[in-house]
Amino acid sequence: MAASTTYSASGTLSNVIHATLDKSRRDLILASAKSNAFYAWMMANDKVELEDGGANITNPMIVGRNPNMSTYQYYDELPIGQTNELTTIGYGWSRFGATYIVSDQEVDEATGEAALVKLMDVKLTALKEGITEKFGEYLYGVGGGLDPLGLQSLIPDDPTAGTIGGQSRSDAQFRTSAYQFSGNLDATNIEEAFDDVLMDLKLRGDKPDLILMGRNIFRIYRQAIRDKFTIPLAQTKGGKSMFDLGFEGFSHNGVACMYDEDCGVNRAYFINSKYLRPHIFKHVNMKVKDLSAPWSIDATGKRIVWQGNFCAWKFFRTHAVLRNGTTG
Repeated sequence: MAASTTYSASGTLSNVIHATLDKSRRDLILASAKSNAFYAWMMANDKVELEDGGANITNPMIVGRNPNMSTYQYYDELPIGQTNELTTIGYGWSRFGATYIVSDQEVDEATGEAALVKLMDVKLTALKEGITEKFGEYLYGVGGGLDPLGLQSLIPDDPTAGTIGGQSRSDAQFRTSAYQFSGNLDATNIEEAFDDVLMDLKLRGDKPDLILMGRNIFRIYRQAIRDKFTIPLAQTKGGKSMFDLGFEGFSHNGVACMYDEDCGVNRAYFINSKYLRPHIFKHVNMKVKDLSAPWSIDATGKRIVWQGNFCAWKFFRTHAVLRNGTTG
């Protein structure tokens, strides 16, 4: 039976498309996760925060210390002064939509059910690839406005300028770290440079657990360790899942190091995933919706919607960007 006969009613085709996308929702979520090593790492290590809702994503943040503590004896008074050790940092939502459309002419020209299924499958593949590319662009960009915040905003090249989460970076508590090697990083000193950055960022037991590298940094590091014993990414905690997703890397002093093609070629990001994570509205994670706009074209379609943001909750001596040049 010809596809045009089987799906002659647009409502029936719409139902088939909806069922196809709903069944493939996990693949669409995976497409966003595979878009970059950071998102994939968070997914593989169960560090994606699913939010119930709210107008913003907010969290209390420690910016001081409780001063009400002291040694004492017998009936000495203990301090009970007002405390101001917390502030609230907040991020807005970013809402992303992708549209899956099949024109009636494409349906009519797909002779046979097998041909129509193949057509829908190709369109689904194009949708997944588009989502993967888009989320890779988002992570390594600046973001803001309607787009999710990218690493160039969360871990900026100049950590003293601007604001983050509604807080001014004039306060050192809201500054990440930045290192510029201006082309002087090579295979003879890159391991020591990584060690120094990690020492700077280690604070009372907290330290980065992920290093994302662009092409040139990854090649320099790989040259440095070529004849040395190293632990492959697949043998690290959470690394097997990353390897299966197509990411390659190794461990540096217990920290997972990964190459990401979307990362600037002369950059490496040191990230503590305890304090920098994707936050997703749990009910809008590649949700399949009917198109509500009035149609003026001869086609059937659905909309895929994601709502979330990349959020950081601690900055000082927590994350860093390392650069080995002024470009890339």
